[in-house]
Amino acid sequence: MHKKALTLIEIIISIIIVAITMAGMVNLFVSSKRWVLHSQSRMAGGELGKRFLEPLQMGVRQDQWGANCLSQNGDPAACDHTPWTDPYTGRIYTPTYNINPLGNLRRVIVTITWVE
Repeated sequence: MHKKALTLIEIIISIIIVAITMAGMVNLFVSSKRWVLHSQSRMAGGELGKRFLEPLQMGVRQDQWGANCLSQNGDPAACDHTPWTDPYTGRIYTPTYNINPLGNLRRVIVTITWVE
């Protein structure tokens, strides 16, 4: 009678194949989680850009033009550079302002930086 059974070599080879496949799957999940967290940070940075620009829009008034951080006499360092901490992740977002004159207009670029 011939009994068909798995030999020890076949079992070891199948375990190795499963281990290699699982390692690849774990790597895929880890990298996708990292990508999702990075995307969430970018979305939060974009929303915070609006948050840091709103006070500047309120400060643009003709009667106060020479006294705010956007005016020709103003200093970009006078703009609010207070970092914001995300209460859920603890990540700190820091704004930086760059003001470029365009004739009678001012172009304000807000750059939000954070550490991942």
